[in-house]
Amino acid sequence: MLGLTIVLSIWAFYFDRAEQEKTVARQAATTSSENIVLIVATNLEEVLGRATLYARIAASEANAAQSSALHLNPQMVGDSAYVRAALFDADGALAYSSANQDREPELQQLLERTGGDPPDAPAMAIGHPAASGKYPWRLPLLVRLDGDRGHYGAMVDLGYFLGSYRNVDLGPEGRIEIVHQDGAPLAVMQGGILLPTASRATGMMESSAGAIVAREVLADIPIRVTVIQDPAIVLGQLDAQHRSYFLRAGAYSLLVLVITIGIAAGLWQQQRLHSAVAVSEQEKQRLIAQLEQEKSRALALASQDHLTGLANRRMFQEMASAELKRARRSRNLYALLFFDLDRFKVINDTLGHGVGDQLLKAVAARLRGAVREYDLVARLGGDEFVVLLSEVPSEEFVAQLAGKLVQGLSAVYTNLDGHDVETSPSVGIALYPRDGQQLDALLLHADQAMYSVKARGRGFFSFYDASLNASNALHSELAARFRPAIQDGEFCLHFQPKLTLDTLQIVGLEALVRWQHPDHGLIFPGDFIPLAEEQDFIAPLGRWIIDAVCRQLAQWRADGVPLVPVAINVSARQLRDERLLEDFLGALALHGIAPELIEIELTESSLIEDAELAQRNLDALAGAGIRMALDDFGTGFSGLSRLKQFPIHTVKIDRSFIRDIRNDTNDAVIVASTISLAHNLGLTVVAEGVETRDQLVHLKAAGCDQVQGFYLQRPCAAAQIAPLLHKQFLSFQPT
Repeated sequence: MLGLTIVLSIWAFYFDRAEQEKTVARQAATTSSENIVLIVATNLEEVLGRATLYARIAASEANAAQSSALHLNPQMVGDSAYVRAALFDADGALAYSSANQDREPELQQLLERTGGDPPDAPAMAIGHPAASGKYPWRLPLLVRLDGDRGHYGAMVDLGYFLGSYRNVDLGPEGRIEIVHQDGAPLAVMQGGILLPTASRATGMMESSAGAIVAREVLADIPIRVTVIQDPAIVLGQLDAQHRSYFLRAGAYSLLVLVITIGIAAGLWQQQRLHSAVAVSEQEKQRLIAQLEQEKSRALALASQDHLTGLANRRMFQEMASAELKRARRSRNLYALLFFDLDRFKVINDTLGHGVGDQLLKAVAARLRGAVREYDLVARLGGDEFVVLLSEVPSEEFVAQLAGKLVQGLSAVYTNLDGHDVETSPSVGIALYPRDGQQLDALLLHADQAMYSVKARGRGFFSFYDASLNASNALHSELAARFRPAIQDGEFCLHFQPKLTLDTLQIVGLEALVRWQHPDHGLIFPGDFIPLAEEQDFIAPLGRWIIDAVCRQLAQWRADGVPLVPVAINVSARQLRDERLLEDFLGALALHGIAPELIEIELTESSLIEDAELAQRNLDALAGAGIRMALDDFGTGFSGLSRLKQFPIHTVKIDRSFIRDIRNDTNDAVIVASTISLAHNLGLTVVAEGVETRDQLVHLKAAGCDQVQGFYLQRPCAAAQIAPLLHKQFLSFQPT
């Protein structure tokens, strides 16, 4: 009986051990699947969630459909999971395509299916890959813009996304599936291989008895992620060990019959089994720890800016919100600094994105090194950075630190891929609690303060002022009305005469554009030309001015008014327009105007940006008989060396040198030297901004050729200029 009891005990022990090991193996596989599905779902939610961020950026832009909208293209900021991006207006029409396509079929089909959704439907809609199978893993998605102003659409490459999990070991039959909420498969990876369309038969293994399945449903996104492992594969790894168990049990049974030998052999074998189980448990714990490390690494990547290593927008909002909660209890002063790099787009376009990326890294390093260790520094995207200064003693402290930061960030960045780069930051500052008690309000106010800096010249800092709200409202109103204003003829031209100093004969006019706004009255160029540059309206406005000047010359000719050359101001962006020559020649031919009656006025800065294209356009215009004048001379960076390179006929001395010419010896010397050097080069010299008789006398003594300014004649409409052209000589009462 004792031997039988021992034998039964041995067999019962091994059967129980086999079942326990199967349970442990299944639990380990289940835990592994749950960890993997959580990591995949978290990463996928972050990737798809970025579409909401891009949609917010699109919603915040005024007239984004008419702008270049480069920042709406995720590929331009290194987001490789997004293949294409598009923007649809409230009527469902395609307003922007990052691939410059006339249609976005997949996105437009999805828009048609979701166009009737109620307003409370989820903001993000997910479609299905194209049925053609050409791009089987490209997923269309749409995000509704705030206020039902349209939709932001994108094509997400799920194949690229799942590619980063190809090394996850789930066995030859294990799968990672991304499934639509309607049950349709979107992407399937099995054995580290993305299955073709014909092989996406999901649910077969999942429905089989005992399959190891882990699921995770994405929040607010109609997608679920499933990880499936075949239990036969998982448990099959234990078959050899279990066979050995049964063989050993038989051997132990035989050994029991041999009394002491069998008992001794059984005890020894039991010790070996315990050791094997301990080793197996240690290996399991090691794998679990490794998965936890991978999870932590994935979370860190989701919260850091991939380029600079700073906190990204998501992490900054979480940390800054927590800081502001503590600030409410401590009642200390906090400061939010919003940084935007000046001319970053020009640097990116001219020197390449590699240099631009290195510049962003260098800026991040300088920012991090210039503030205190516990201050928050983050990159919000593009060339925008933000710093939250905690518990600052006073506004004066913030102003001093902001000045140092502007100075430090404006220093030359040397040897960026072989280039020395110069840039400067425009910084807007909002103070807590004065300018807002919520993070969103502080960000908005700091952003408004930053734009006020750009409007006033860039390269310095400014605190938020509530008066910015009114100017921003006017800015938005003018931006929305700009294009209709051109079509409705709200712009008009005023003309200011240029006179010879010898006889005060009118030898030319300068055309100056004005906006006759129906609500705000006459608006001068300083209030809307920067807006035209910013919103890409400068080229259409320039074409209108060219045609309006030629049309006015033709009208004067028909009325018998003596004609003199009219100068047209051309901006740097127009000078880079391939259509510039065509615009001038077309207007001249349409109205029958001789090229000699047109003069182009350029600034020095317009010749610096893309000098090769400027040279080409200017040479072509000069070859057509149009004369060139260099405006605001002395305020740029090129000097007289540019006069030899470009076909310049006239130099206009900037009014800043004329204003104090009688009292400032330096200005007098500069003006006299400029006139002398220009005459040696065979150029005509015009002094602008003449406002007093003393200035006029001094310029005549210095040998200046022509003058213009308020002292002689203010700019006025064409009807008032015509009588002056009939007289030819200007008469005025000197003061």
